[in-house]
Amino acid sequence: MNEAQTLLDIENFMLKVSRRKYRWNDFQFDFDVLKSKARAVHNSDCEYSPLVQTYFDLLPEHISWEDQEIFEDKRVFHCYQSELAESYEDFLDRFIENNRRNRRKLKDYFLSLLDNHRKLLLVRVDLSYSALAQPSIRRFNRDIKRLVSRIQDKDTIFKDQVGYVYRLEQGGKSKGYHCHLLIIYNGSLRNSDSYLAQCIGELWEDKITGGDGQFYNCNQAEHKKYYKDLDQLGIGMIERRNAKDVENALKAISYLADTDKDDQYLRAPLAGMRQFNKGSSNRRNRDSKKS
Repeated sequence: MNEAQTLLDIENFMLKVSRRKYRWNDFQFDFDVLKSKARAVHNSDCEYSPLVQTYFDLLPEHISWEDQEIFEDKRVFHCYQSELAESYEDFLDRFIENNRRNRRKLKDYFLSLLDNHRKLLLVRVDLSYSALAQPSIRRFNRDIKRLVSRIQDKDTIFKDQVGYVYRLEQGGKSKGYHCHLLIIYNGSLRNSDSYLAQCIGELWEDKITGGDGQFYNCNQAEHKKYYKDLDQLGIGMIERRNAKDVENALKAISYLADTDKDDQYLRAPLAGMRQFNKGSSNRRNRDSKKS
């Protein structure tokens, strides 16, 4: 059972239901088509996105007596459609505004690290799972926690990291649950960013996920060349004195809080699960230029 895809199917169905052109007479049949898969992935520990939650609320084992009228009365169903649409729009507005706040925090975070270090080495890796090994949200959360623990301990490949940022997302089909990860190293102590990204990806692939993971090395030469040719390369070695480097880096890392990616949120995060997170830093005076 592909949990991530099932949740997307449920949400897409309820989004279609929320549109006025959707026919009430089709609702019961269409609802029942997803019922067995929905029951298989339902987890009471999750905090579902609004459209997914409304589907689960209408399952026979969860439905209230007043909601039963949605299936029986066309007028009640049309009111329900309006409520669905409004709930979804409110959710998206909050999600986009939260991304805007995260983008501001991310900019301040990066600049504070740049105040502390003359050079920073930015390493970007996209982490996901193979198409045949799509995990549950519980397993995804466990794997991310293990990875973050390794990052925070600064052991082996994470030695000399001075910051990190990650964003958890959910895409369709084989993309499933995935993570965009940025590790920021002290550039005076570390180089070889493509090698570091490869090692981080292999750690995820082999040790963290037990062979179920896959990754994309954003620091590989051909990927960087594409952006370098456009004069937009913002990963790899970033020097504080180079204004263009800093400008490009800010653009590159802003992807981790992109307000345009309004369909990549987790549909079923566990209670307390953070979809966006970063390390901590303390801004100090630039007399630390020796670092």
